[in-house]
Amino acid sequence: KSEMTKMRIGIIGCGNIANIISKKIKIHASYDICNDKCRRLNAKICKNIDELIESSDFIIESASVEAVREYGEKILEKGKNMLIMSVGALSDRDFRESLLNKAKEKGVEIYIPSGAIGGIDLIESARVAGIDSIILRTYKNAKSLGLKIEEKKLIFKGKASEAIKKFPKSVNVSVLLSIASGMDIDVEVYADNIVDNVHVIEIHGKFGEAKFEIKNKPSEENPRTSYLAPLSLISVIESLNEPMKVI
Repeated sequence: KSEMTKMRIGIIGCGNIANIISKKIKIHASYDICNDKCRRLNAKICKNIDELIESSDFIIESASVEAVREYGEKILEKGKNMLIMSVGALSDRDFRESLLNKAKEKGVEIYIPSGAIGGIDLIESARVAGIDSIILRTYKNAKSLGLKIEEKKLIFKGKASEAIKKFPKSVNVSVLLSIASGMDIDVEVYADNIVDNVHVIEIHGKFGEAKFEIKNKPSEENPRTSYLAPLSLISVIESLNEPMKVI
């Protein structure tokens, strides 16, 4: 496990993602509305969010969009840095601005890991000159979406702001791309008879063109979650103590 002894890390939500990261990073305190889930993390189990905040220096949210909305501002108000996994909560522009304003007021930071995709650094660089278009094509295992199909099927086409409402647990990456690019990106979601979760991202802008294809192994405990998602969180936490950062 990472030796981050000086930082007391607290986590909200003790499901699949928390279980994976607890094998790599020492978790000091945990909270879940179903406290029994926290027992496998080998961390202090808090009775409520206030106890978790008091017990932690840095808080990871790995619970749900609702948890971000309910606890986000309270965490920042108490002067604690936080990392948000349920980035779908930030699709609400007013709520996102409210969190940002609170973070600025309190002098704390909000971390958003790259999750199940890559290329965020390129997109942020391209945004400086101007991005003309971004499209995300996501291919999901049909069974994980509760569907039975014979062949690949387009089940959604529209904007990220619409996609996250229809698939709140499956297209968080679309919100992340929208935040990084500063635009409501185009999204296509396909149900397919595949094992891996696949994301194809195409970007056009003044910098030129780029295309990424990421094939993610699904998490063993929850096939709707890509294994890369918790790994990106671990990478962010471990980088906090590194004197040299690649950004």
